[in-house]
Amino acid sequence: MRCQDIMTKNPATLQIEATVQEAARLMAEKDVGFVPIVDKSGVAVGTVTDRDIAIRCVAKGLDARTAKLSDFGGNQVICCQAEDDVSKAKQLMSQNKIQRILVCDANKKPVGVISLQDLAESAGEQEVGETVRNVKQEGAPGSVH
Repeated sequence: MRCQDIMTKNPATLQIEATVQEAARLMAEKDVGFVPIVDKSGVAVGTVTDRDIAIRCVAKGLDARTAKLSDFGGNQVICCQAEDDVSKAKQLMSQNKIQRILVCDANKKPVGVISLQDLAESAGEQEVGETVRNVKQEGAPGSVH
């Protein structure tokens, strides 16, 4: 199975200079907890999660109306391509301890997102359990997801 078969297509994106409040509003409007951050040409330069907003902005007392996504940086762009086998997405999620992975085209422009839920709906119970255990293991990389 290919990543394009299970990904949520055409994710909403934000530019790096967007405010944290804009990110939160977009997440609420689209009912998502993960948004790719892009540069002016649409190339992925990071991601932001609802948890990032809570931990890196709200918990630190920053004003979401004025704090920009660039103020606390975007998470590293970890992505696969739509044509890749789903196993690559699982491997990257496990290695990087992330619950969602960006799917980009050859120019690194976001075309989709794959979440643990997407994997759960497309794979066997044992397979999903293993991926979740790997993602949730202690010792996750420095970025918050």
